[in-house]
Amino acid sequence: MILLDGKKISTQINQGITNRIKILKENNILPSLAVILANETIESKTYVSMKQKMCEKLGIQCKIIHLIKPFNNDDILKVLSDLNKANNIHTILVQLPLPKHIDKNKILSAISPEKDVDGLNPLNSGKLFQNNNIHFIPCTVRACMELLDHYKIDIQGKHAVIVGSSILVGLPLSTCLLHRGATITLCNINTVDTKSQVNNGDIVISCCGVPRLIKKDWIKKGAIVLDVGINKINTPDGTKLVGDVDFDNVKDITSYITPVPGGIGPMTISMLIKQIVEACERNNI
Repeated sequence: MILLDGKKISTQINQGITNRIKILKENNILPSLAVILANETIESKTYVSMKQKMCEKLGIQCKIIHLIKPFNNDDILKVLSDLNKANNIHTILVQLPLPKHIDKNKILSAISPEKDVDGLNPLNSGKLFQNNNIHFIPCTVRACMELLDHYKIDIQGKHAVIVGSSILVGLPLSTCLLHRGATITLCNINTVDTKSQVNNGDIVISCCGVPRLIKKDWIKKGAIVLDVGINKINTPDGTKLVGDVDFDNVKDITSYITPVPGGIGPMTISMLIKQIVEACERNNI
């Protein structure tokens, strides 16, 4: 079993990005990200804080717009309109999930495609679907793909089973893997006998948010396992972060596996930083 060490690889990626940020600053260009936070969940606040800290560490300006209820679609759309027009804002991210009374599709569609760092505007989603002039890919999806590439894992011809079909991870990830020649099974909440589907996977990627769902008897020997899930559970020793995969139970049967934490999470932050810098370079150099 080889551990897919996202923490180590993300550190290497960040070092390379630092040089590109330095070049931008030498040209009086300060890369920037604006984040709209429109919910009060601990998870969202934690994710936004992690993004902000990494941006600041690497010299990227990060502006957090924290909306406090009551607010409606028009309030968020007004903020987006101002950010779309702002020359000093290179990228925009709307932290999901949004409150139930907010029209998610309307909000995501209002992000300028040139600044849509998580690739969720319909234009960017369509480019990804068509594999045509792609600028932005959802950061977690790109994290998975770059981790596979770093370890030189061949995707072509493999059967990839994805557990979870969100627009942020599962669905766009299935598209990326399909473009690289994999055969795809995309499991969702209505899938009958998910275990048997997963058991056929050469590559198994879980992004469903169910702690330790996937056990050893779900995984065929030699499978490659990527665990996107980040779940908090209570233990006798306190709160612990675990993935959707029961790591200790599963690891010895795999050929490659990501840990949680330290796998896809730090890679996702690095891909966010990378896409901010790429957007800045496209628009300024």
